[in-house]
Amino acid sequence: MGIRDLSIRAKVLVTILGALVVTLGVATTLSLRYWEREQFELTSGHALMLAATVTRPVEAALAHGQVRAARNQLEQLVGRPPVDGYRIVARDGTVLMSSMRSEEGKRRVGNPLPDPWDIPPEGQMVGRRGASELAVVVPLSGVVGVGGRANLELVLGAGRIEGAIRRGRTFGLTLTLVLTLGYAVMLGAMMEREIIGPFRRLEDLAASQQRQLTERAGFAEVGALASEVAHEIKRPLAGIRGAIELIEQEYAISDPERRLLGQVENELTHVDETLRDLLSLAKPVGLQRREVSVPETIDAALVRLSGLPGADGVKVERDYNGTAPRISADGSRLEQAFLNLCVNAVEAMPGGGRLTVTTRARGEEVEIAFADAGVGIPRENLDKILKPFFSTKAHGTGLGLPLVARVVAAHGGRVWVESEVGKGTTFHVALPVRGDGWQASAS
Repeated sequence: MGIRDLSIRAKVLVTILGALVVTLGVATTLSLRYWEREQFELTSGHALMLAATVTRPVEAALAHGQVRAARNQLEQLVGRPPVDGYRIVARDGTVLMSSMRSEEGKRRVGNPLPDPWDIPPEGQMVGRRGASELAVVVPLSGVVGVGGRANLELVLGAGRIEGAIRRGRTFGLTLTLVLTLGYAVMLGAMMEREIIGPFRRLEDLAASQQRQLTERAGFAEVGALASEVAHEIKRPLAGIRGAIELIEQEYAISDPERRLLGQVENELTHVDETLRDLLSLAKPVGLQRREVSVPETIDAALVRLSGLPGADGVKVERDYNGTAPRISADGSRLEQAFLNLCVNAVEAMPGGGRLTVTTRARGEEVEIAFADAGVGIPRENLDKILKPFFSTKAHGTGLGLPLVARVVAAHGGRVWVESEVGKGTTFHVALPVRGDGWQASAS
């Protein structure tokens, strides 16, 4: 998957986190280099301070021939960080005194030391960071004859210094990583709240508007088709009905023939109902709004349901939220929409069952749920049941649920469905409490 395939959220996060990592990486590198240089200078300064504390006592002891006292002064420094050892070196490079007795009287090994007359009184560092051997040297007066000079060399633990710097670098990098992760989490949360969340809501709104436009386009096509079908079929239907009535009145017919004509009459009624539903989809939904109680409207629909075939075996349970506010709506149209949902639930439970109707206040909306214990809807059909002409029933027109969606949309609400095969289906209807301005958009 390439960068072009990433979502907007992923692209924004990758860009900002990349810039954050680069910025912090550069800042950390510069900070660590500065810290390492300062650490090296601090160690050098500490060693020079230690050398300065013993210079005068050692000079005084050597001037009076007290070699043991001078050695004792120097031995006290050995092992105190960062000092690992000491030497007193004559101008010609001979080691006069050393923490390693085997060196005494021999030529000093390694890079030559500066001439003691060239070293400032406070001493100086010998060697650079990263070198295998580091030392500080200070001049000693009156060591070899009157006015003679030598070098007091304090050998520093280069490995110890590098170890301290390495530990400091590791700590700095770890701290930077932790801060980077913390900042990334905080930045991600802020982006989610301030950028991604609003952007997602905008995407959802755009998708919703696109679906509404698509549905309206579909309804417009249905409307054009319905007008043509109604014009072509209504007159022949009237003629057929008249012919059936004439046959029943003027001719002696047997009971089987009468039952056959009754079946024809039923089918004509079914065709007439289908045409009526088609015309309902085609016409704009004009609303006559008033203050409506949702529970009362549902109860009116349930009263009408009780007289329909198959409703006797269905037990209705009501779970109304008493604090649900009254809404601005067309009560008669909502009653018909609720009735359609109840009829759909009854048809989903041919052997009887339980229909649970609940209402809840959700912020500025009232949510109604119609839950049946029927056969359920396959997952692949959930996105189709609100579209015109889709039906899984043998004699269904596929127009009942689209009419429900049309009426709810005209009120500024929305319909969605949850279902599991073998366990039942729940239709959810969300209606705004205040519906001002929606009628114009619905029509």
